[in-house]
Amino acid sequence: MLSTSRLYSFLDHKNGFNVHFLEGQKIIHDLVLLHPMQGSGFAYFRDTFLGLLPIIFFLKPQESLGIYIDSEDPYFRLKIETNSAGHTRTLLLPEEFNLFPHKITGKVRVTKIFQNQSHPYTSMIELNSIETKEVINSIFKESYQTNSEVIVGEASDQSIMVTKLPSTNVNSSLGESLSRQDFIQKHSPFFNGIFEAATSDIEQIVKSFEDRGFSYMTSRQIDFFCPCSKDRMLLNLKGLYANDLDHLFEGKDQVEIKCDYCRKEYVITKPEILSN
Repeated sequence: MLSTSRLYSFLDHKNGFNVHFLEGQKIIHDLVLLHPMQGSGFAYFRDTFLGLLPIIFFLKPQESLGIYIDSEDPYFRLKIETNSAGHTRTLLLPEEFNLFPHKITGKVRVTKIFQNQSHPYTSMIELNSIETKEVINSIFKESYQTNSEVIVGEASDQSIMVTKLPSTNVNSSLGESLSRQDFIQKHSPFFNGIFEAATSDIEQIVKSFEDRGFSYMTSRQIDFFCPCSKDRMLLNLKGLYANDLDHLFEGKDQVEIKCDYCRKEYVITKPEILSN
């Protein structure tokens, strides 16, 4: 049985870097069960999902985040919603999407919801024939203004995000720190070794990074969670079909509605909508 996925955070204070390691084998396993896609479409889904989830590190308690990629060329819609507790849900449409695009043209909308604030922060990123791997890094750079880069494992469902800290966070007495590119190149054999080990054991993961000289900061669980409910489905349907219930039910007394995110099915009757 696979262990619950976790996002680990480590610090290289000498050179001024945070390294975030996402052990995502369980959540990718669950993703396969929820969205039974195959081929290149799922490969793109997987890589983008693993690449974006380390952004959870930047969320403060009670904050949540939505990342919505609306690609026009090729056409698809990718939605990833998560929060500081690691509860995540995601969706890729159309369901039969079966491409791994080399470049993407469209838009990315990033929506961040703060605790006790009614208005979320939203940023929009234009994608003009952007290489697929650069979409993720553009989100970190333009929406979060961080000097970050994500490496997605090929040997295992894991990823690593490297973030160069501002110079004020670096021990200047130790000399000039490495650039992000040089830091990644220096540790590339270690990162590849972590991916090839494909372990989900907490102690082994922490020890591997500490043996490399990184200081362990924290970790948090990452799992799928969908807040959908029958009451929410009723409210949504009532709003959409308030004046056209005949079209919704098509002569039947009930309809079956499936949540696009978690695939849970709800049976909705006409009296329930009328009384809601």
